[in-house]
Amino acid sequence: MLVKTMRRAIHYFQEGFFSQENNEETLKVYLIYSFSLIGFIFIFGFGLKDIHTSNLTLIIFLLFGSLLLLLNIFYLKITGNHIISGYIVLYFFFALMFYLVYSGGIDNTGFLWIYCLPAIALYIHGLKRGLIDLAIFLLAIILILFYPNNELLETTYSLSFKIRLVLSFILVVFLSAVYGYSREKSSGKMIKMTKDLEFFLRRDELTGLYNRRGYKDEINNLLQITGVILMCDIDHFKKINDTYGHDVGDLTIKEVSKCISNNLRKNDIAVRWGGEEFLVFLRDITLENAYLVSEKLRESVENLTITYGEEISFPVTLSVGISKVNETISLEKAIKYADDAMYLSKASGRNKSSIYPY
Repeated sequence: MLVKTMRRAIHYFQEGFFSQENNEETLKVYLIYSFSLIGFIFIFGFGLKDIHTSNLTLIIFLLFGSLLLLLNIFYLKITGNHIISGYIVLYFFFALMFYLVYSGGIDNTGFLWIYCLPAIALYIHGLKRGLIDLAIFLLAIILILFYPNNELLETTYSLSFKIRLVLSFILVVFLSAVYGYSREKSSGKMIKMTKDLEFFLRRDELTGLYNRRGYKDEINNLLQITGVILMCDIDHFKKINDTYGHDVGDLTIKEVSKCISNNLRKNDIAVRWGGEEFLVFLRDITLENAYLVSEKLRESVENLTITYGEEISFPVTLSVGISKVNETISLEKAIKYADDAMYLSKASGRNKSSIYPY
């Protein structure tokens, strides 16, 4: 019955932590929860075990500390505030370990527990802040250990023991710091690799514009899809490829994509739709203003000269189709209408912007 109750309690506190997004903040929340739970079990157990001893102060410290850690678990569960919760865990353990060194604990073995501090401090506060906390703790115990005539100690340690205690703690801190440093470096590389991978999955490699996957992600994040769709196509692109080669064709696409990006607002979405075709979603804009944006964009491309080496130089133009998207015209229909309007621009001489004739 007791085991079943404990399992239910653990499941209750774990619930929600594993369902969150797997990132650094979630990991920190789970680690603080784990430190609190494991600390509560151990400290409460030791408090009960030592209740028959004469060290009343230590027993009160352990039982009060176990209650504090239990309350901290509830606090973290309810608020999710891992910063305050981390302070509670870390500084309680610092206070407990300081007291154990000061008093000697049971049979003068209390000092043995200080070696868990580096892992807790570096996990909760990170490398830099954690090392500062550990340095302050180390200076504090050096002060009470080596104060003349043991006046700041409740127990007695030999000089050689004190020196070994301090040196061994410094060694554990150093090794933990090396591990923490390598972990932070690895974590930084992983984060960068993840961001780079996400960029390449959502962006077109040649132009840096969104690809279709990135476009879908951006559209799905919008609460309301209202605005105007522009479908843009580079005129006579096949002729450019056939005449000058694919390298010049790629350069043309890159330069045109720059013109498109430079003429849009931050919240607009530009997509390389395929080949020499681009889709632009202008958010929250009237059809009349969207036409002005389209013409500005088209004229920017018209003024562009593609230069490749010393011998190749030619102008390029763009045909654009325009359609609104709103509550009555779905995104799929708007894309089709804009595509149809773009072919109207092509059919009427190219290098034009055409609004779909509703």
